[in-house]
Amino acid sequence: MHPAAYYTLRIHGSRIVSVLVLVVISLLATHLLLQLIHYKLHEVPWLLRQLFDVDEEDSIPTWYSSSALICASVLVFLISLRKRADHDKWASYWFGIEIALLVLSLDEIAGLHETLNTAIEMSWNIPALGLLIVIGGMYVRFMWHQPAQTLSLFLAAAAIFLTGTVGVEFATDWYDEKDLLDTLEYNSWTAVEEGLEMSGVVLLIHALIDYMGQESAASVGIPLVVD
Repeated sequence: MHPAAYYTLRIHGSRIVSVLVLVVISLLATHLLLQLIHYKLHEVPWLLRQLFDVDEEDSIPTWYSSSALICASVLVFLISLRKRADHDKWASYWFGIEIALLVLSLDEIAGLHETLNTAIEMSWNIPALGLLIVIGGMYVRFMWHQPAQTLSLFLAAAAIFLTGTVGVEFATDWYDEKDLLDTLEYNSWTAVEEGLEMSGVVLLIHALIDYMGQESAASVGIPLVVD
């Protein structure tokens, strides 16, 4: 019999993060430039604006955001495989993070929280905040047992992401109430909101790659090299 052959997964962490940062800056700059031209200089065709609008579900920025969350979920999946193989007591918590990232990715495309807004009278931010508090309480011990650098990066990524997805969105709800969504001011705030969300995910990916780099090189039959 031939010896078992394994694929080798090589992750160049600094390169990946650098590319993601460049993509995020490019997407936000394109959105803001088109909005500025549309409201201050000349009307931009809706199909072009929609294609690069960070606040639209069927757009390139939304596709990127969903893809970035899936990439983060894949990294967590690799970590959870290693933890389960090592019979680590925190393996199920990693699995929970993986599922949460997949749900967030689905929400980017399917607009789950917009659907929730139509089903309830209050803003979706309120029940979401309550759910976050409950989940956060469940994960306190898990987070406390992570390396100091990983803990700091995880908390920073979560804070940045939540400031955008909950904080800024909650603060701009009144634009919808006042029927001011078709304004340069509102569309500038959407860039801030989505920029924070994108930045939080990039930082999370950096944190996960950094964490994997602190682990041993092999994981469940798949050699893993993190540069």
